[in-house]
Amino acid sequence: MNRAKLFNLMMLMTIFSLVYSCGPASESPDADESDLVDETLVNTPFTREVKFDTCLLIAHKVKAYDVWKASFDIAQSIREKHGIKALSVYRDRTDTSLALVYTQVTNLKSARDYITSQNLQKSMASAGVMDAMDLYWMTRQLSGTEPITDSILMFMSFKVMNYDRWESAFLEDYKDEPNRENQVKTVMRGIDDPNQVSMIFAVNDIDYVEKMEKNNVFRAKMLASGVVSYPVTYKLLEMQL
Repeated sequence: MNRAKLFNLMMLMTIFSLVYSCGPASESPDADESDLVDETLVNTPFTREVKFDTCLLIAHKVKAYDVWKASFDIAQSIREKHGIKALSVYRDRTDTSLALVYTQVTNLKSARDYITSQNLQKSMASAGVMDAMDLYWMTRQLSGTEPITDSILMFMSFKVMNYDRWESAFLEDYKDEPNRENQVKTVMRGIDDPNQVSMIFAVNDIDYVEKMEKNNVFRAKMLASGVVSYPVTYKLLEMQL
């Protein structure tokens, strides 16, 4: 065997040995994604698994709730045709002229087109809607895993410097203080503004928010987590859908 053939044979054997020495590692099964644990949620009552992703919350003032609700019911099929499914309807406990609708969005573009259409604006005027709608286009980020037992449901929305920073502080606070005076049902993040946070939670004290706003420790936590706007808050009374 000449030197060239001997060299080629040795190279081939070397390649084979490298392939087989790497074989067991490459053949080891990948970690099952279902076994992966989101460390940020450990020791918190939250999951990132949500029944649906995109939602829209609509808040507006109406002259007469019953008149508005009748018009709202008539438009159900039109809303659903445009990818908007109503999940809950509320009135504000302190301002009964305010109605809030919580919806699931299955087609974002169609839903936006419908909400901004002239036909809807005319229908709302006929139904006695007094002011422009406050629209919260959101994606659901966290869902509470514990049953809601507190009696007063609330909606809150505010802006933060950075959503990830705020969420991290929010979850760490739960780990540090598991026994809290509120039960968070869902945490949402803005679609148009990713640093907008909206929450639905429950409490037993109707003055909970006002008391927290005067609590220096709570205010310091909000500043540390990057909250940069005064929260919009509604005290919700659930109505028949």
